[in-house]
Amino acid sequence: MPDELLSQLKAVLTEEGQALLAADFDRLEALAEQKEALLGALSGQPLPKAGLDTLRKANLRNQAFLGAVAKGIAGVRSVVMQHHNARNALFYQKDGTQNPLLPQSGKLARKA
Repeated sequence: MPDELLSQLKAVLTEEGQALLAADFDRLEALAEQKEALLGALSGQPLPKAGLDTLRKANLRNQAFLGAVAKGIAGVRSVVMQHHNARNALFYQKDGTQNPLLPQSGKLARKA
């Protein structure tokens, strides 16, 4: 019984790695539920060391993928925040008044 559960868990971890690489976050949620159920079924049972080593390696690989995904998301967030801050940036005119760097309304005004 534990061998079957371990092989199912290994399959889930492999699929989780593929979902991380494909950025399929909806699939990750379903896989997390499957993983939790399998781990619950395995808890308290004697498990072979070889099977655990394989699962540990797969889990470490997925953690590295997840770290890379988190780093990528943080990078995108940084770029979006820089763009947002640029839209709110002000510059000074010759007379010392402040004006926004970019038009606030998103529309250009025609001037003579």
